[in-house]
Amino acid sequence: MSENFKTRKFKTPDGKTISMFDGKLHNWEGPAIRYSEEERRKDEYYLYGIQYTKEDWLEARRDRNGVPPDKNPQVKSRF
Repeated sequence: MSENFKTRKFKTPDGKTISMFDGKLHNWEGPAIRYSEEERRKDEYYLYGIQYTKEDWLEARRDRNGVPPDKNPQVKSRF
Protein backbone atom coordinates (compact mmCIF):
# COMPACT_ATOMS: atom_id res chain seq x y z
CA MET A 1 0.00 0.00 0.00
CA SER A 2 1.62 3.25 -1.05
CA GLU A 3 0.97 6.42 0.90
CA ASN A 4 0.41 9.42 -1.30
CA PHE A 5 0.97 12.55 0.77
CA LYS A 6 1.21 15.84 -1.08
CA THR A 7 3.18 18.89 -0.05
CA ARG A 8 2.10 22.24 -1.50
CA LYS A 9 3.59 25.69 -1.18
CA PHE A 10 1.80 28.59 -2.81
CA LYS A 11 1.55 32.36 -2.70
CA THR A 12 -1.79 34.14 -2.34
CA PRO A 13 -2.67 37.32 -4.25
CA ASP A 14 -2.25 39.39 -1.06
CA GLY A 15 1.36 38.19 -0.64
CA LYS A 16 1.07 35.40 1.95
CA THR A 17 3.15 32.26 1.42
CA ILE A 18 1.32 29.15 2.66
CA SER A 19 2.77 25.65 3.14
CA MET A 20 0.48 22.63 3.34
CA PHE A 21 0.99 18.90 3.80
CA ASP A 22 -1.79 16.42 3.11
CA GLY A 23 -4.37 19.24 3.09
CA LYS A 24 -3.29 20.68 6.47
CA LEU A 25 -1.18 23.70 7.33
CA HIS A 26 2.28 22.28 8.05
CA ASN A 27 5.97 23.13 7.70
CA TRP A 28 9.02 21.72 9.54
CA GLU A 29 11.39 24.20 7.88
CA GLY A 30 9.75 27.47 8.94
CA PRO A 31 6.41 29.18 9.37
CA ALA A 32 3.48 27.60 7.54
CA ILE A 33 2.00 31.05 6.91
CA ARG A 34 4.49 33.75 6.05
CA TYR A 35 3.02 37.24 5.71
CA SER A 36 4.24 39.96 3.37
CA GLU A 37 6.21 42.94 4.70
CA GLU A 38 3.27 45.28 4.08
CA GLU A 39 0.92 43.27 6.28
CA ARG A 40 3.16 43.52 9.36
CA ARG A 41 1.82 40.42 11.05
CA LYS A 42 3.83 37.73 12.76
CA ASP A 43 4.32 34.51 10.83
CA GLU A 44 2.27 31.53 12.01
CA TYR A 45 3.71 28.11 12.79
CA TYR A 46 1.70 24.93 12.19
CA LEU A 47 2.45 21.21 12.37
CA TYR A 48 -0.14 18.85 10.89
CA GLY A 49 -2.84 21.53 11.12
CA ILE A 50 -2.20 22.48 14.77
CA GLN A 51 -1.02 26.03 15.46
CA TYR A 52 2.03 26.51 17.71
CA THR A 53 3.89 29.48 19.10
CA LYS A 54 7.38 29.89 17.68
CA GLU A 55 8.94 28.55 20.90
CA ASP A 56 6.69 25.46 20.98
CA TRP A 57 7.33 24.87 17.27
CA LEU A 58 11.11 25.04 17.85
CA GLU A 59 10.78 22.53 20.71
CA ALA A 60 8.72 20.13 18.57
CA ARG A 61 11.20 20.52 15.72
CA ARG A 62 14.11 19.79 18.05
CA ASP A 63 12.41 16.60 19.27
CA ARG A 64 11.65 15.17 15.81
CA ASN A 65 15.14 13.78 15.12
CA GLY A 66 16.45 12.09 18.18
CA VAL A 67 18.17 8.97 19.35
CA PRO A 68 15.97 6.44 21.15
CA PRO A 69 16.62 6.40 24.91
CA ASP A 70 18.07 2.87 24.81
CA LYS A 71 20.74 4.02 22.31
CA ASN A 72 21.45 7.42 23.85
CA PRO A 73 24.66 7.41 25.90
CA GLN A 74 23.39 10.32 28.01
CA VAL A 75 20.57 8.20 29.42
CA LYS A 76 21.95 5.85 32.04
CA SER A 77 19.86 2.99 33.31
CA ARG A 78 20.04 2.14 36.98
CA PHE A 79 19.60 -1.55 37.61
